[in-house]
Amino acid sequence: MQESVLKLAEYCKRELDFTKGHYADPYASLGPCILDCIYSLRAKYFSVTRPTVMRYAAKYMDGDAIAAGYTVDDFIYHIAESGGAKTFARDVLKNNQCLSRRLKSEVCLDLAESLSKSGIQTRNDFNARDKEDMDALLRSVRGMGNAAINYFFMLTGDPDRCKPDVHIHHCIRDALGFDVTDDECQRLFTGATELLKREHPNLTVAYLDSLVWQKYSAMKRRR
Repeated sequence: MQESVLKLAEYCKRELDFTKGHYADPYASLGPCILDCIYSLRAKYFSVTRPTVMRYAAKYMDGDAIAAGYTVDDFIYHIAESGGAKTFARDVLKNNQCLSRRLKSEVCLDLAESLSKSGIQTRNDFNARDKEDMDALLRSVRGMGNAAINYFFMLTGDPDRCKPDVHIHHCIRDALGFDVTDDECQRLFTGATELLKREHPNLTVAYLDSLVWQKYSAMKRRR
């Protein structure tokens, strides 16, 4: 593992631009975090996920997806007000994608209701809880796998997570010559971040993930 960490760190040092910032401003409310997390799974981010989040923000957040002050119960109410998860997907989000044989809007509602039942309404509420407990809560929602769980933690501000999506796996294959499991992705990026901090003291796992995402999403768009 240590040799692989070193190879990944060297590859990132050669190939990434450490002067760039994160690819997106952070969401201050959990509703957009939920939408971005679920609607990013098996979807193109800029052409599908981001427009989906922005359609929600246009209807319920005065067009500002990163605004604070919107609770999880607000998000649940908006789904109910629209007529339920199916009409929310069709009429508000205009996105009928499915995950685990269910509409993604249904997964979003399940996640929101699980958070609400646990007394979580805001990012601060979520971040104040024990991470293992929150991991178990997220994992209890059908459709939430490792990539979704790590990404939700990232969206809510956890600097020590990466989302083991296609771009992360592509980077690891390029750096090592072979792929690894999602859990090994996290360990490799954690180790590489520690090595790279010698030259980039403010680097975090989430920031490294963002730099990889920017590089590989740009490569994909150029093809």
